[in-house]
Amino acid sequence: MEGMCIVSDMHEGIENAAATLYPQVPRSYTVEKFDYHIAEVEKIDKRVKDYLMNVGYERWSRAYSTVNETLTMTSNIAESINATLKASRELPVLPLLDYIRQLIGRWNVTNQKNAVESFTDLGKKYDTMLMENLELSHHMKVTPSTSYLYSVLDKGKQRMVFLKDRTCSCRRFQLDELPCAHAWAVLKYKYFDHIEYFSVYYTRKYLLKTYEIPIYPVPDEST
Repeated sequence: MEGMCIVSDMHEGIENAAATLYPQVPRSYTVEKFDYHIAEVEKIDKRVKDYLMNVGYERWSRAYSTVNETLTMTSNIAESINATLKASRELPVLPLLDYIRQLIGRWNVTNQKNAVESFTDLGKKYDTMLMENLELSHHMKVTPSTSYLYSVLDKGKQRMVFLKDRTCSCRRFQLDELPCAHAWAVLKYKYFDHIEYFSVYYTRKYLLKTYEIPIYPVPDEST
């Protein structure tokens, strides 16, 4: 479907469906991919490219971002909440607030239950990401430059992994705070434990801490 653009609220189901139905849809993590797509935009209308460049690529693009703000730039919890509360917006203020309290309470219990029932080092979402990256790393060739700097050949492209700083030239290592496929290739090459190379906030321990604080019920007015 030439020219079609998918605009969504970042719901996981939409993302998964789009990836299945439109596998060639452009995505950009790397500078190379970003520059390619910007060049394609310029062919269509140079004014658009100039406008985006004047805004500053680093202000909206993960590929050029100077800070690791990927979750801020790829999720929109406010819109998700708005969609969830659509049916309750006509309620008076106090019943609406109580509805929101109950909703967040249910989410809290569900997420806590998922964390308790997890048997992996990471939460389910991040463990899945980690295993997908591991699968992608199997056919990569690693060449050491120093004890902490490595070159990784991935389908004809060279990537540089700097284990000491937990960075990779593909940028996924530092953006996701989780070993990318290239970092995985290096970790396997060195027989290093991957547990040392992901954010502690993805771990089961921290997920449990996140949801251990209860959402307290509101006492009846008569009490």
